[in-house]
Amino acid sequence: MKMQNIFGRKLGKLGRNDPCHCGSGKKFKKCHGDPALEQPEPRLAPTWTVRELKPGQVPDAVYQEHLRTLKEDAEHLRQFGYARAPISNEFKGYRFTALGGQLVYQPAEKARYFTDILLTLMQNVFGKEWWEAQLTLPREQRHPAFQWRFKAMTFMNKQPKTPEGIYVAKMTGPMLAYYTFAYDLFVVLDNGRLDDLLLARLKRTESFQGARHELFAEATCLRGGFTIEHENEADGSMRHAEFTAIHKATGQRVSVEAKSKHRPGIFGHPGDREPVGRHYLPFHKLLRDAISKNAPHPLVVFLELNLPAAVGDRLLSMQPPHPLLHKTLDRLRVGHDKLDPITLLVATNHPEVYSGDEEETQQRRFLCSVPMRPLHPVRNPVALQYLMRAVQLSSNIPQHFPETSR
Repeated sequence: MKMQNIFGRKLGKLGRNDPCHCGSGKKFKKCHGDPALEQPEPRLAPTWTVRELKPGQVPDAVYQEHLRTLKEDAEHLRQFGYARAPISNEFKGYRFTALGGQLVYQPAEKARYFTDILLTLMQNVFGKEWWEAQLTLPREQRHPAFQWRFKAMTFMNKQPKTPEGIYVAKMTGPMLAYYTFAYDLFVVLDNGRLDDLLLARLKRTESFQGARHELFAEATCLRGGFTIEHENEADGSMRHAEFTAIHKATGQRVSVEAKSKHRPGIFGHPGDREPVGRHYLPFHKLLRDAISKNAPHPLVVFLELNLPAAVGDRLLSMQPPHPLLHKTLDRLRVGHDKLDPITLLVATNHPEVYSGDEEETQQRRFLCSVPMRPLHPVRNPVALQYLMRAVQLSSNIPQHFPETSR
């Protein structure tokens, strides 16, 4: 096989009347082929200047580049944790966005922001048949996430446009509920972790609440720098935790359980909502059920209280924590030699599901409890710190694509 250069000429010995290889335009014999001319040694590589640096002495250009990299890394962690930022670009009038091993696309004028991708995500993932079936149902019987999206878009469409043709609106409860759900779905899909069983549960109204909270737990673990392994649900010889999370930096394994308190009139459950001040607060049974599965690794439990903001704030924002939490954890130690069977409890309250259609959303709350005497201690406690920091990112919804946000 003969090699050719970029001009299509065969590489080999130049003739005396050929153009000189240096690009001077002269014949080779009158340029670099003339023995009367002093020929410099060919420069095959750039020259480098090497100098010894004193301790602590760094060239300013190198130092500034280091600072820039640190700033970008810190900004990424603040926004996305250890999940990757959306990878997206425009091509021939379409916006293409990576989603795991696939590309999703739509006309660029309808995808100016990353939130535009999230608005169409549920329809694409749940499928056309599911979507059209929802449209035939009475509005109050539709899937909770379908209702959140409808209410969010109805409110946004009422707002005046900016000169750039953009709707600007406050974050309402339905908007936050839908966008956080869609972004958690995006993160899990982008890591190739959405299994068929969880997807089927998400699509059914009667199982959506529990599946939604498991999705939140998975997305949080991914943002915390963990990978996820699902257990073999076909093995009926034992009960299984939701999944195993493995911290990539330390190798620490934890078993993860996700529990969400069911309440009438919320998340599509039948019945009237509990009156203000009459909410059933104890959650001991949910935690006891998580412990009963005898998980193979230190147990992390994500517990969603599912309360209005004012009630959830009293439980999770008190310093020291509310007595109900202390009493519940004390009861769990019974039968475990006074040790804590839960290695990390992540208690959350996401009150946006209680907001009116156009009501501004209330703040989410969370509380992380790490016992002093765990029944199953972790070998690398730093892994739990990564997870606790990731919980704080649950309301961070990217609006811009990374290449357009600078």
